[in-house]
Amino acid sequence: MDGKADARTYDGFRRYHAGCGRCHGPDGVGSTFAPSLVSRLPDIEAFRRAVLNGRADGGSVMKGFAGDPNFAPYVDEIYAYLQARADGSLGRGRPGRLQP
Repeated sequence: MDGKADARTYDGFRRYHAGCGRCHGPDGVGSTFAPSLVSRLPDIEAFRRAVLNGRADGGSVMKGFAGDPNFAPYVDEIYAYLQARADGSLGRGRPGRLQP
């Protein structure tokens, strides 16, 4: 992708930063509240389950977003963005957009 994102991945970037980044940190790098999603991105099925149904690990709890129209329909787009970050095809910050 050369630092640029297709429409789906760019939408994932926007959706991630509209909500997920509050806990998982800017660009998916993690924070004191939630782990990095870039260094330890789960497979797509585990990611979908965690985002839609929530997750509890010891003292850490993440609510589910299955009923949230701003996130539930866009789980795969968010995953595409995080996958691009994890594999190094997108760096930190707002990506450029690939032209269709």
